[in-house]
Amino acid sequence: MQTVMEAFVHQLDPLLRRAHGVREFTDDPRCLLRVAIGACPRDLVLCDGTRLRRGEPILELHLWNERIPRMPPEGPDLAWGLQFYRQAIASLRLIARWMESHPEARKARALRGETSLINPMRGLIRDLGFEVFRVERGASGWRWLRYRMDDLYVWMLMQAYNPASLRGKCLYQLERVEFWISRERFLERYGNAHSLRGEARISPPPPEGTQAAS
Repeated sequence: MQTVMEAFVHQLDPLLRRAHGVREFTDDPRCLLRVAIGACPRDLVLCDGTRLRRGEPILELHLWNERIPRMPPEGPDLAWGLQFYRQAIASLRLIARWMESHPEARKARALRGETSLINPMRGLIRDLGFEVFRVERGASGWRWLRYRMDDLYVWMLMQAYNPASLRGKCLYQLERVEFWISRERFLERYGNAHSLRGEARISPPPPEGTQAAS
């Protein structure tokens, strides 16, 4: 039976996805990610030398919370970790194939995600080829408050969709990070050279002027 908080999150999450243009680009059940076309928030140089200018098109990555494998009550174990990692790899390969065929996504110069996470997750994100930046360092005033509200919402999402992930953890352990990878490096790692087992079912681009369902 849903708690009041879980019911609230399940109603709010779709509204926020629509507001941010987050879309489901595939119906493949392995996929753990949704995407949105975004703009680079600031000038940035990535580790492979890619120079990004503020306002340039990028692809934003968003967790598909309903698809995250359910953790056992005692928390994540090796079996859960392997399942999550394999689905993460499959998801990124699906995105690469979608980017190569979708006109709007072909303009994206990099891929970016932003989330609140607990320290051990940094290593997993780096293993997937992304650079990780802590974005709250030196934040104050409204920015600091925004990050704390983001942390709280991520905590609520985790509680609603995968409560075992919070076992033995506290809200103050969350830290706000960005993770980035250039388009070239991403496609080199996850593009056509890396085939998926089975057919990846990629949704066609939405008609001009319409918004894909989120």
